[in-house]
Amino acid sequence: MDLSLLKHLPAVAFAPGQVVITEGQPLAGLYFLESGEVEVLKEGELIAEVYEPGAVFGDMAFLLGTTPTATVKALTETVFRHVSDPAVFFATTPGVALHTATILARRLDSLNRYLVDIKHQFRDRSDHLGMIDEMLDALMHKHPRNIPRRPQDD
Repeated sequence: MDLSLLKHLPAVAFAPGQVVITEGQPLAGLYFLESGEVEVLKEGELIAEVYEPGAVFGDMAFLLGTTPTATVKALTETVFRHVSDPAVFFATTPGVALHTATILARRLDSLNRYLVDIKHQFRDRSDHLGMIDEMLDALMHKHPRNIPRRPQDD
């Protein structure tokens, strides 16, 4: 993505160790990484380290109308471009909306590839692990629905 599309947005800096987004807490907008490196944690487990300029954080919570499903923490000095009103921002900057959709599609594609790999590993199991194949099959072939969050996620 052409980062010049974000230059008019306020720059927000975070020191190493500072939390940008907290899992389960209200979202304060979207954050587009300009420089630095962050880690993404879900329930305390590291799920990604991100350093690519243009990466977006808070998008899933905004689009699903929920609280963030992961914590984002700065690993190095980081600078983000902050969007306080994502709905207006996406409506007025279709190029950035398309960029965000592409990132989400890449995430989904990676997850699908991983799930298929797991299905292959457990397909012929006759013990309790064989149920994994059935559960993944159900997840991969049903149309996504609005899944209510657990009470602690509200």
